[in-house]
Amino acid sequence: MYSMSVPGVNPMSVYFKNFPKFLENLKMAIADERGAIDLYTRLLTVAPTEIARYSVQTALTDEKVHNKQLTRLYKRLTGHKPVIEVKKVEFQHFFDGLQKAFLDEVKAAEFYKEMYLSVFCPNIRDILYFIQHDEVEHAMLFNWVHTEIKA
Repeated sequence: MYSMSVPGVNPMSVYFKNFPKFLENLKMAIADERGAIDLYTRLLTVAPTEIARYSVQTALTDEKVHNKQLTRLYKRLTGHKPVIEVKKVEFQHFFDGLQKAFLDEVKAAEFYKEMYLSVFCPNIRDILYFIQHDEVEHAMLFNWVHTEIKA
């Protein structure tokens, strides 16, 4: 039987460009997903139109799935649940919160792209790819709502 262990080589380097950095980014991603869940839950209560409610609810549902996927991944990689501090995003009115949500989704899409490129494991890449795609979709939905409200 062959051993995957090579003296002086971190076995995680086979799957990650920088494993400690990936774990740090993964915790940030989980915190961002949980922050989005909090923000979208509050936005949903003040959404002024059917399209706004649909868009926020769609994003909220996806963010809950992302949180579960990323938390499960973190636990699989480390053996324990992540300890996460969530920053609450404040907003004055729906439009203000929508703008913040839109910008956060655009930033998240770029962040997940960078995470995707830092991993060599196809299963982890698949998770990050689909989350990144959802973040782009959320930004498009929020842009659509912005256009509807401003019209």
